[in-house]
Amino acid sequence: MEFDFRLLLTIGGMLISVVSAAAIAKQQIKTLSEHIQDIETRLRKLDARLDRNDTQTDVTVQRLDILSGMMDPPTMDRRSRELERLRADVDHLQKKIAG
Repeated sequence: MEFDFRLLLTIGGMLISVVSAAAIAKQQIKTLSEHIQDIETRLRKLDARLDRNDTQTDVTVQRLDILSGMMDPPTMDRRSRELERLRADVDHLQKKIAG
């Protein structure tokens, strides 16, 4: 086998091309890895914010349920009747004491 100058130059050029392509690929992989890590950090922060919002929403729903239970018509009607009965008892006792 004879290796002439042209063949060696061609093989050398191909070798340089492969090495430079590998270096470029390595740099791009590093850049993509950093970008993925940044995205993962942002995703974790968004997940934490979402958890806080879910918790706050649950607390708000619970409070609203309590308030709506306190203000529902049957409860308000029952309380109104109880209050009126207490007023009648107080009026009766005041009359009894006064007279």
